[in-house]
Amino acid sequence: MRKQVDFYIWRNQILQNPQNISPLKFGMSQDKVIEIFGKPDAVSTMRSDGKPLILKYCDIELHFDRKTPHGLYLVYSDDEIELSITAEHEETLQPITNTEPVDNEFFLRDGAVYFSGLYENGLLKGVAPKDFCCWHYWGRSSTACFLGRIRLRGADPASFQALNYAYAMDKVAVYTTSGRVPTADLATFQVLDDGQNDSGAPQGYAKDSRQVYFHNGDGKVKIIKGAEVSTFRSLGDTFSARDKKRIYAYGKQLPKVDLTSWELLGHWYSRDAKRVYYLNREIKGANRASFTVCTPLDAAPLADHLARDKDHFYQNDEMIEEPLWLKRLQAERKEQSK
Repeated sequence: MRKQVDFYIWRNQILQNPQNISPLKFGMSQDKVIEIFGKPDAVSTMRSDGKPLILKYCDIELHFDRKTPHGLYLVYSDDEIELSITAEHEETLQPITNTEPVDNEFFLRDGAVYFSGLYENGLLKGVAPKDFCCWHYWGRSSTACFLGRIRLRGADPASFQALNYAYAMDKVAVYTTSGRVPTADLATFQVLDDGQNDSGAPQGYAKDSRQVYFHNGDGKVKIIKGAEVSTFRSLGDTFSARDKKRIYAYGKQLPKVDLTSWELLGHWYSRDAKRVYYLNREIKGANRASFTVCTPLDAAPLADHLARDKDHFYQNDEMIEEPLWLKRLQAERKEQSK
C-alpha cells in the first residue's frame, strides 16, 4: 500500500506544534492511519478484536482505544524525545433522553428523573428533566451534581464535567466513584484511559503535574509512589501502564521486570526475557519461551483466564491439572459460541 504522507515530515511537524496532528485525527481508525503512513515499523502484541492497540513508527507510538471502533486516542514517545498528545476533553454530559431503565444510568419516567440502581429505581427528588444532563452514572442539574442518586456535596454544577467512567471534576475537586481525590492538582489533572475495565467496572489511571493515580473502583484512589509523571501512560486496558523506568499492573510495579523485553500478552498476562506475569505477580516456574495465552478472545468479562506452556497449565496465575484445564477451556469456548 502506497503511503499518502511522509511520516518524518509529520514527525517534525508535531514536534514543532503538538496541537496540530493533521492529517491524523483523534478517533481515526488504524486502517486509515496505515493508509496515510503505510505499514508501521512494529505493532503491539496486545490486541482487541484482532487489531493491535499500538502502531509504532520510528520512535512514536500511536495508541488506539480497545473498544470498537478502536479510534486513535494518544500520540506518545519516551525514546529520545518525550511526547504525549491526547484529544482535548469534550463535553460528555448531555440532556437526558433515556426512557427505559438501563443498569447504572439515569432515565425519564412520568416527567421525572430516575436512576436505575442495582436493586431499585430511585427518584431524584426536585430535579426537572429539562434542567438535567447526564452521562452514564454522572449527572448535573443547575443546582446539584450527582453520582447515581448520590448528591456530590459541595460540587459546582457550572463547571462539573465527567472525564470518563472513573473520574469527574469541577473547579473545586476531582471526583471518583469512591469519593474525592484530595491531593489532585486541578489545573493539570488528566485521565489516561477510558476509565472502565473489561467487566464494566470503573477503573483507570490519571495524573497531574505532581503524581500518578490509580482508581480500581473499590476504595480510595491510590497514589503510585515513585512513578515518573512526565513519561507515565496507561496502555489502554485500565490495568497496565508504564513510564520510562517501570512497568505497572493494577497500580503496582512489576517486580524484577526487564523494560526492554517486556510485552503485554493480553488477558492480564505479560512477560519479559526471563519471566511471566499475571497482573503484578510473577508466575513462578512458568516457561517464558513457550508460554501461550489460551483464553478465547471474546470470553465473558469475568471468565477465568487460561494459559499454558510446554510443561504446565494455568488458570489465572495458578497451575492446575491438564484434564481440569481442558474442561474449563472447552466450557469457555462453548459459552463464546452461544
